[in-house]
Amino acid sequence: MSVLAPSRPLDEFEQLVYEYTLRMGLGEDSDENNKYWGIDAKSCNLRFESATKGPPPQVSYLLTIPQNLCNYMGNLHGGCTATLIDILSTTILLGMSRPGVFALGGVSRHLKTTYLRPVPQGTEVRLTCTLVQMGKRLAFLRADISRVDNGDICVLGEHEKANTDPAEEKL
Repeated sequence: MSVLAPSRPLDEFEQLVYEYTLRMGLGEDSDENNKYWGIDAKSCNLRFESATKGPPPQVSYLLTIPQNLCNYMGNLHGGCTATLIDILSTTILLGMSRPGVFALGGVSRHLKTTYLRPVPQGTEVRLTCTLVQMGKRLAFLRADISRVDNGDICVLGEHEKANTDPAEEKL
């Protein structure tokens, strides 16, 4: 399994969000022949840390920035940052979904990343994703990437998603 779970037992909600994480192309099926979005969970030692229904619903991950996610200056590449936020923030949305309301995860409508500090190769970071609001058609998520060693926030993200679940037939 590529995305490591904590050594402690997961509660029911954490297990649900963790399983969604594995289905995002970062889990057991990630190998040389089956990569998604260029993110390799093994190379960045991606670890599921925790999830809670809240309020607010929130999930956190730990990872170490590998060379293959860095730009030529040796810092986390902006495009890779946006991809991590896109994929991992969707897991908490899936965890809070219900039939007809984001059960398929929706599609990104707006993704904003604000880079505050560089994240050098080899840095261990915490990526925390929070579900701020979820309606029938739109959801708004917030993410931040902070250094584990000193708590400095390096990246802020805002992710707005549109629901793409098929409409339920009315009788």
